[in-house]
Amino acid sequence: MNRPVTSIVPAVLLLAFLASAVGLDAAGPTLAGWAPYRVFLPVVQRDYRRPQACLPRFAVPERLVLELDRPPGLDMAHTGDFDGNGWTDLVVARLDFGTTRTFEIDILLNDGHGHLEDGTLRLFTGPVPQVQHAREFVVADFNGDYRDDIFIANEGQDAPPFPGYQNTLVLSSGDGRLLDATLKLPQRYDETHSATAADIDADGDVDLYIGNLGGGGVPPDILLNDGTGAFQVAVGLLPPAQRDLSQNWYTTSEFVDVNNDGFPDLILGQGDPNRDSHVLLNDGAGHFSKVSAPLPPTLFAPIQQILDIKAADITGDGYLDLIVLDTRNTYVGRYVQVLINNGDATFRDETPARLPQSTNTDPAVRFIDLLDLDYDGDIDIVGEAWAGEGHPFYLNDGRGYFSAWDKGFEIHGHVFAFLDISGDGRRDIVRGWSAGDWSLEQYHVFRDLGCS
Repeated sequence: MNRPVTSIVPAVLLLAFLASAVGLDAAGPTLAGWAPYRVFLPVVQRDYRRPQACLPRFAVPERLVLELDRPPGLDMAHTGDFDGNGWTDLVVARLDFGTTRTFEIDILLNDGHGHLEDGTLRLFTGPVPQVQHAREFVVADFNGDYRDDIFIANEGQDAPPFPGYQNTLVLSSGDGRLLDATLKLPQRYDETHSATAADIDADGDVDLYIGNLGGGGVPPDILLNDGTGAFQVAVGLLPPAQRDLSQNWYTTSEFVDVNNDGFPDLILGQGDPNRDSHVLLNDGAGHFSKVSAPLPPTLFAPIQQILDIKAADITGDGYLDLIVLDTRNTYVGRYVQVLINNGDATFRDETPARLPQSTNTDPAVRFIDLLDLDYDGDIDIVGEAWAGEGHPFYLNDGRGYFSAWDKGFEIHGHVFAFLDISGDGRRDIVRGWSAGDWSLEQYHVFRDLGCS
């Protein structure tokens, strides 16, 4: 999504990966043990044995595990446990770029024995929701039943006049199924380009930040959860300048506790040329104020387009650092920036030392995710390239310094995700491909065979 500056005022991922079970009681955490971020809490917790630390060896060629007769346009995927059996599943969405065409989502279920199946109609009570240019999935427990729910940020038609589209909410029901709960969201065309979730006001439920670009005249907002998964627009929680699209418009967002006070703060990645990305501090009651020092500029500034932000403690000092994904506003080039937390809600750029890169004309990377690729206890980086190939993998040396890893094969596909489809505790790679009207949508798995 890129527009000339003159159009801002009037017009204004894969990918999350496998969440490992880490010792929760079978009945789930108690109310007193709830954290500010209530996500990935499946009903069934499976035993998880940490695999041996080593570079994974993936089976090549990949194995076909599912074919679907669907329209072309596979575009987005995200993981979660949508049937409550403890195995990580996929939700996928499709796109006909630049049009107002809508598509039903699909839920692809993992049986932990090497198979995916289309569980959409079996899981949904009532109609399956339709999306229009789904830009981001947020998977979290929105209704407090310890099951994964889904918020879908629908950007809508990515062409003038950028009208936006109604966002989508899918909630788990009492019988273990899913239902379209979109009526529990504000009913409006938002043109939402990003979204992120956390309990911002410490009331025990998961709220949303909605990163709107102004389609339909709707600015960015915070949606407060009433505890049942019903959301209302909050008033007065964001600084006026961060809602004024004539001053700022942000292309990505992430809730991160940057100052270790126990409350999620808000990181906003800029998409407006010659403007900065910002940190907004949470006072504990959900009121946000802008830190005076902006985030350091990226390599592509001032024509940057920040596409994704993730947080992890890279240096081991107890503070969360930031991995920032950037491209030019032409969507040519890729840059992964490493920002180190100073401990005072400001950050310093240590990219040249920790992940050296240069200007380039490679296809843009639209999402990044952080996971332990080689099971050695630190966080590595994986990117999902927009062109369907050339996905970068970066390995951490254990001290927060990264280097590119050539895994030895290419992942050709419109989407890919890490999940344990074989049930052995190691992350396999599932990739999806949609070739055109004459062929079926296909899903293949590169199985992790163990140490290379």
